[in-house]
Amino acid sequence: MIEGISGAIAVGMSTALGVASDRTMKKRKQAFWDQYGSYEGFRIQVDEERIREVRRERGDLAAMKAVRDAFPYVPLPVAKRYVDELPA
Repeated sequence: MIEGISGAIAVGMSTALGVASDRTMKKRKQAFWDQYGSYEGFRIQVDEERIREVRRERGDLAAMKAVRDAFPYVPLPVAKRYVDELPA
């Protein structure tokens, strides 16, 4: 019986965390579009040379983190796109 209750609690908590995560992602996405208007509006504000240097020294993941540290409202897919489109 305790296993059934524990399982139900685990499922409920997982669902609640999933909903909260989805809301956070939607808020971040909306804040991005409100602040930058478009991908191009965001792209022109990034210090490209700094991100290229991070990418050269520490790799793509570190470069994506540097973008998101500098621009907190940037969704991960946008940060990835930015890093992927950087010239080598």
